[in-house]
Amino acid sequence: MKTIKNIIYLLTGLIGLAFTGCSDDDSYEPGPQTSPNCMQVYFLNTNEATKVIDASEEYAITLEVGRTQTASAASVPIKIISQDEVLSIPTNVEFTAGQSVSAVKISFPNAKTATTYSYRIEIDGNEYVDPYAVLDGSYKFIGSVLVACWQVAIKNATFKFGSIFPEFKQDILQMEGTDKYKIENYLNSKTDLVFTVDPTTYVISPVGGYQSSATAWYFYNNDTEKIPIPCFPTGSDISINSFYLYLGASYTYLNLKTKKGRLYHYNYNSDETKGYNALSISWE
Repeated sequence: MKTIKNIIYLLTGLIGLAFTGCSDDDSYEPGPQTSPNCMQVYFLNTNEATKVIDASEEYAITLEVGRTQTASAASVPIKIISQDEVLSIPTNVEFTAGQSVSAVKISFPNAKTATTYSYRIEIDGNEYVDPYAVLDGSYKFIGSVLVACWQVAIKNATFKFGSIFPEFKQDILQMEGTDKYKIENYLNSKTDLVFTVDPTTYVISPVGGYQSSATAWYFYNNDTEKIPIPCFPTGSDISINSFYLYLGASYTYLNLKTKKGRLYHYNYNSDETKGYNALSISWE
């Protein structure tokens, strides 16, 4: 009898579950409706979420905002979800008729150096936001800014090219709070050599210039015009018409533990000689 009762109880429970599962009382809610004329406004993927500003530059950043429907002019509202007080963020982005990309300027004139300021914003309004569209960005954006000064990180480093050019001493600067370094007026070129250093491998990655491959970076004015920047090593009658750096952990690096580094040049010199010529770096 106990077995029969247990079976009855089990069947009763299953029937109850079946009725519960078929209940019309569910919690489903449809997603937000978009306007049939939605402009599909979004922050471009190319915007940098983390931005570092040189303290000598204007205390401001610009975010690019795009839209797919461009027929009419529009003043698109921006909703500020959160922001640090020092940041001044516009509450609208303006588009003229036919304009597909506009910009939002965030300023912070009273920002302190070496301090990170954060913000979170989004495009507001169903007539502007389409959360279901596949775009090159998002209607939401989370970012931060840091104002940093250049400080002497390595004082009186010794630079030695070998027998071709005389050795010289010069400071190496670091942008505070970052892995970015620079050598000012590199080889009397009137151009700074700016680079980052990987904190694990110590590999140098130059900034700017023109990188033609994974291992070759040219000391050019930019990657569009590709005009070589001549260098004039101190104490030499021979100048360097142009050069590229051979990149890689064994070639171009700055080891902060061993206090040694190297910039592995391939030089095209004014006396018509050319070839690899490593610039060794050391400091106390």
